[in-house]
Amino acid sequence: MSGPSSTSHLYRLGIVLVAFFVAAVLVGWWAVPSSWNFDVDHWYRKDALIDNAQKPMVYGGNESCKDCHEPAMKKLAKFKHRALSCESCHGPVADHVRGNKKFAAAKVDKSRWQCENCHQEQINRPKDFPQFSKTGDIGKFVKKHNLLEKKTLCLECHNAHDPTN
Repeated sequence: MSGPSSTSHLYRLGIVLVAFFVAAVLVGWWAVPSSWNFDVDHWYRKDALIDNAQKPMVYGGNESCKDCHEPAMKKLAKFKHRALSCESCHGPVADHVRGNKKFAAAKVDKSRWQCENCHQEQINRPKDFPQFSKTGDIGKFVKKHNLLEKKTLCLECHNAHDPTN
């Protein structure tokens, strides 16, 4: 009886690798959802958009603030920041109210970052949009602020709800 050939282990290895490859292709074919987008630049499950839209909203929006803060909401409607969500500055309503009951004070970030988040100089902003530039002159807005120290808070001079004051 003759022994195994010197290359028989390579044949066995090849058979195992082919079996593994076929199994991987079959598992991949079975596991990939039918709504999978195979576009090379944007891989995602198309049904995820529908699933995410059906999830409960984490942020309540201004309508959820109106129940307790209606006078403030009416006042805010007259000012420039009326289009902002309250949660842009006051944080998520879920950190303040649950089940229509207040359990914590709304958090307010009073740092300059909060204002600069929208008013930092950006080339894509409209020309008449108030921008704060730390370096260049972009009109009268910067000239008024050139003498301020870096640690000066915007809220020392501006009302957050009506920044024109």
